[in-house]
Amino acid sequence: MNLRNRPGAAAKVDLTMVHTLKALFDTGQVSKAAERLGVSQPSVSQNLKRLREYFADPLFVRSGNRLYPTPRAMALEAAVVRLTRDIELISQQPKAFDPRSATREFIVSFTDIAEFMVLPRLSGELLREAPGCSLRSARPAIAQMQEALEQGEIDLAAGTLHGTDVALRQQRLGEYAFVCLTSLRGRWARKPVTVDDYRTAPHVMVPRTSDAVDPIRQRLELQGIHRRIALTVANHFAACGAVEQSDLLFTAPQHVAGHLSKLFHLRAHPLPVDLGTVVTRIVWHERFHHDPGNLWLRKRVERIYRATVPQQATL
Repeated sequence: MNLRNRPGAAAKVDLTMVHTLKALFDTGQVSKAAERLGVSQPSVSQNLKRLREYFADPLFVRSGNRLYPTPRAMALEAAVVRLTRDIELISQQPKAFDPRSATREFIVSFTDIAEFMVLPRLSGELLREAPGCSLRSARPAIAQMQEALEQGEIDLAAGTLHGTDVALRQQRLGEYAFVCLTSLRGRWARKPVTVDDYRTAPHVMVPRTSDAVDPIRQRLELQGIHRRIALTVANHFAACGAVEQSDLLFTAPQHVAGHLSKLFHLRAHPLPVDLGTVVTRIVWHERFHHDPGNLWLRKRVERIYRATVPQQATL
């Protein structure tokens, strides 16, 4: 719709005038248009006068008891219908998320450890509370994380997420320290790992695809320690399997060491160097901050994570 001002015409077309046009198209009568809009007949007549002045066209002409659109009005009708529909959509309050009747796929980005510790309980809750919904885990690199969250390709991500855009919404979950995992059958089965051991022994590493910077390597290098990486694998379980069969060292999050030690013949040692702690968080995009389904999911991930993962510090 052309909204450019014209000399002597109405200053602009406002929403009241747009709704008046739509009501006149639908009813063909001023009285019925007024009834539909919940206003007086003089109010509709005044808005029609303003529209005629603005478009320099009668817009509607009377024939018998009905108003019929002129060619100029007919050319405007499709735009008016679209505009009023869009106004109605953006004016509606968001529908509450009803998990019992919802049919939606939730997509999350977790590390392999979070998948192991959090995803089973989350999927169990979905089956009980939202049986029509499904859950899928994806793992984009940190460079693609923001776009995936912005485009709705991922509902939320959880982890340390070093290097995520500061504009993303986030909720702190907790923080954890690191330990050193060794085999129960090897060199460190009954003795501690010293700083010299840590410097010279071969290590296994899991690349941190959801972090722009590896906090372990970064903090070690600040202390002048450069590990000898003998093996790089895709996940913690492959790393632990390799450690179990060798004298490799594996620097792992303390909160998962107990779980991994139960699955593999491993011993958790205090780390011989102080790396401090790292913070874990949930992140999501501003576009979906008020989305009821996203909010429902975030609350459950946060609750399950806090109940499942031991906390290193008071939050």
